[in-house]
Amino acid sequence: MTDRPAISADEMQRRRRHVETAIACSRIEGCPPPSPAEEEIYDAYIRGEIEAGDLVTEYKRRDPR
Repeated sequence: MTDRPAISADEMQRRRRHVETAIACSRIEGCPPPSPAEEEIYDAYIRGEIEAGDLVTEYKRRDPR
């Protein structure tokens, strides 16, 4: 097994831009910055470990309120 990412560097950069845009939009709306737990989830998405459709599910799994 290698430590190579499951997705390309270009895809990682695209995902990073999506996350940065989403955070900026949230901040404009008055939301607080992401918590460390949320940042971990975003990082997993950027690395290709989870897909966009799994972000909310993963957040709820880690922080059941």
